[in-house]
Amino acid sequence: METCFDSKAKEISRRTGMVSGLFVDRYKNQQPVILTDLISKWQPMLLWTPEYLENALNMMDGLLKVYVSHDNQHFVNHPDVTELISMTTGEFFERVFGTMTAIPSISADSELEGKKRFYLRTHSMPPMLYKDVVVPSQAEALIRSLYTLPSKGESKPPEASVSNGNQDRETKQSASSECVSEGADSVITDNRPISFNKMTAGDDCSGKRLSPGGDLVENCPFFKENTMQLWIGTEGNVTPLHYDRNHGLLAQITGRKELILFPPEDTRYLYPYPSLSNRAHTSRVNLRQLNQEGYIDRFPKLCEAQRYRCILQPGELLYIPPFWWHDVTSLDNCVSVTLPWDLDDTDPIPPAILL
Repeated sequence: METCFDSKAKEISRRTGMVSGLFVDRYKNQQPVILTDLISKWQPMLLWTPEYLENALNMMDGLLKVYVSHDNQHFVNHPDVTELISMTTGEFFERVFGTMTAIPSISADSELEGKKRFYLRTHSMPPMLYKDVVVPSQAEALIRSLYTLPSKGESKPPEASVSNGNQDRETKQSASSECVSEGADSVITDNRPISFNKMTAGDDCSGKRLSPGGDLVENCPFFKENTMQLWIGTEGNVTPLHYDRNHGLLAQITGRKELILFPPEDTRYLYPYPSLSNRAHTSRVNLRQLNQEGYIDRFPKLCEAQRYRCILQPGELLYIPPFWWHDVTSLDNCVSVTLPWDLDDTDPIPPAILL
């Protein structure tokens, strides 16, 4: 049954050859965008097999803390929705990528039959895996694509390719002569320390001042080891509709994820939990029940919301602006990395979020 909600989806644009001036002017704080060429040849894309990840996580002390869902589908860090259980690394990888189908702490109710779902979310990046992400050449290429970093002799920005829905077109983007774009499609093998001789002393990727010779990666907010997160989970996992109070980059390493997004100005149509609730950043709407008879009648304002969607493929990077609502479904067993960074003094707070 088609609802008023079904026909309004807009596909999120895909771009190659992103340059920093274009990102800041058109996307930062404004709209999501998929960058198709920035991580496709990253070391995680080449190295992170289940065996490699299992070995990296085995180097950490103790058992893994893994989320299981009360309904075997939805995953939110809230006791009404999930619980944390302890598992050995080997057991977790066997259950996600192998054939094991049940765990003792979940009841054997009929609606929970079949393969049980699990989600591992680390609250910092395991050291061995962090080193794979911050390989200097690949990290610098990402930073230079998203922020303006002056470089002498750069006079003409490269062309950017944009794809929106089923139509592709090549567009020349106007950008400052200070914009620097560095290709990220070559295989990354450079593990040497970054040389910053070609960068202007005093600039980092967040616009704050550094002393000459400062380490660009260390001072870049989205390459912080203690905020970068690893996500490994089973096919069918759902992170229901919510927003985050930070910029976000979602790097898809293995598997595909479907995302439904809404801009912050549509908050009034999305039925968030009460502002004093500990779930105030989540919606009461379950997007998977919209086709059930009478469900949309419970949330009639939802028909006014503008929906955006995409299927994020392995090797793609999705930018999600702060306060954009998003619902995420794992279409396969998935491995992802999130690189969040906080708002700064120049970032606006959408008025709709404050209501």
